[in-house]
Amino acid sequence: MGLTDWLGAFGRASSLDIASDLERGYEAALLIQAIELEHYNDRPVRPELELSLPRAMQAQILRRFRAALQICRQSHERVKPYRQELAGQELRQFQLIEAMVKRYEAGRQPLPSLSRSPEVLPRSLIGVVDQVRRQLDPQAEANVVAGFRRRRDSTLVSLRILLLLVLVPVLVQQVSRTYIVSPLVDRYAPDHEFLTYPRPQLEARAVEKLRLYQAEIEFDAILHDRPPPTREELHVQLTERARELKEEADQESTHAIKNVIADLCGLLGFAVVCFLGRRDIQVLRGFLDELVYGLSDSAKAFAIILFTDIFVGFHSPEGWSVLLEGVADHLGLPPQEDFILLFIATFPVVLATIFKYWIFRYLNRVSPSSVATLRNMNGGG
Repeated sequence: MGLTDWLGAFGRASSLDIASDLERGYEAALLIQAIELEHYNDRPVRPELELSLPRAMQAQILRRFRAALQICRQSHERVKPYRQELAGQELRQFQLIEAMVKRYEAGRQPLPSLSRSPEVLPRSLIGVVDQVRRQLDPQAEANVVAGFRRRRDSTLVSLRILLLLVLVPVLVQQVSRTYIVSPLVDRYAPDHEFLTYPRPQLEARAVEKLRLYQAEIEFDAILHDRPPPTREELHVQLTERARELKEEADQESTHAIKNVIADLCGLLGFAVVCFLGRRDIQVLRGFLDELVYGLSDSAKAFAIILFTDIFVGFHSPEGWSVLLEGVADHLGLPPQEDFILLFIATFPVVLATIFKYWIFRYLNRVSPSSVATLRNMNGGG
């Protein structure tokens, strides 16, 4: 049962079911497209063809194809009665699902042909005729209103689950750390050494503060034209200051274990929200697809370039260093320069590879004009 059910908030169940079925069918259609592109040279899947793969792997590919095709058919049957209410990205998703179902329709031919036969009329002209027919439909106004209400409900559900995914982990982390974790750690830390594991950087920082404190005492005596403190007086003041620094270091040494436990609580809260809101997350994915693919080609290319330049650009090593040092300090770990350099040398490269693969395999099929605009904005590279 999703969050929409037990919270009793926005949205009708039918609207969420339509969005969920549409998202599942769209993912299955994309999977079939990927199988066609990777194993059948961008042609329909033919089970009788022998691929240059082991039989076990070929059987697994066919099982994935049949499962995805079954999901496409189920999604098509459930969403087809609401076709007149779809618009924008949702309509494009349904058209892809419908194309997959028709391509592998059982009653049309025993097996799909090796190459796709040319269409009698251009697809764009067919789309214009279909749009005019929909506008002249007597139920067009009611369908538009129903579609608007369904999209409004989906938007409210998406915004709510997005807020829950952000606020619940943060609130759980902060509340658990303040009212549960901190009192328990402070109570049991003196008796359990693993809660206050030594941190060499804290000791080095305390020694530096003590040295600075000694210099301040001598400078203050010279500034006010007083005789410098004797050896015994200086020893007493430094002893008192060292005791204070030790208490501060002991408190800081427990911050790391507090942060780790509180972060685990926040992660648990995030997992609970994801588990209870599975249907709502599917609606959120459809909402994000509609939001992203509703942008113009220039806006998409700008967002891609901005993301890649920030995270995988040539000027990002300093940002990764600051981020990794902050994470290490949050977890109470000493920042290792060798690990940071190794991470910077490998992770952005892997991230850039994944991003280029996504552009090649997914964005290039869904929005080829965005890829062309991206190449032009990158100087044709």
